[in-house]
Amino acid sequence: YNTGIKQYLSEPQNISDIIYNYGGLLNFILQNIYPPGEFINKLLTSIILLLQVVKTFFYLRIFDNLSYIVTMINTVLYDLRIFLLFFSILIYFFALIFAVLGVGNHRVDGKFRDYYYEQVTEQGIDPPVGVPLEEYRMINPLLGFIFTSLRMALTDYDFSSANYLESNENHIYWIVWFMVIVMTNIIFLNFIIAEASASYEKVKENLDAMIFKERA
Repeated sequence: YNTGIKQYLSEPQNISDIIYNYGGLLNFILQNIYPPGEFINKLLTSIILLLQVVKTFFYLRIFDNLSYIVTMINTVLYDLRIFLLFFSILIYFFALIFAVLGVGNHRVDGKFRDYYYEQVTEQGIDPPVGVPLEEYRMINPLLGFIFTSLRMALTDYDFSSANYLESNENHIYWIVWFMVIVMTNIIFLNFIIAEASASYEKVKENLDAMIFKERA
């Protein structure tokens, strides 16, 4: 009241507290109106639980044995923000290439589309079960390509959809796959690890002072 609503909301932690407190109250009301299995209750409960993780970490800074861990996590994540932004841009543009190739996209004419609708005919359901990249069928196709690129960067591979590309497209696919591995996994993730180590050492030098500040 004294500082004003604008200054109060300038602190992200205060916004999180407002959503957490009033979201919890709203959740109590909705749980008594709709069954727990309703989507709105699941969505609101998930948001509250995520905020609860943030709030739990916030209060863990009070304890001597846990304060240094929380302090280092916060500092390292802040130092890595530029690297993570650049990494996200790389993942996004590789996803665009996969989208152009139409990897695992039954909306694009080609072998995969034919195979997809063969399975629809055989199984009598749409979408069919057992086709490549079926785990992404409930989300936006571009978002699915982003997850595919991210999984490649983390060495989680699934090449089954590449079998349904035309010969020239398949060659491009493997070139892009090689670029993803080299640029994101071998080079960039190692940059992030090195930067995280440097940030950790920087925090460690002033750890006691930072812990006292956080606890205060």
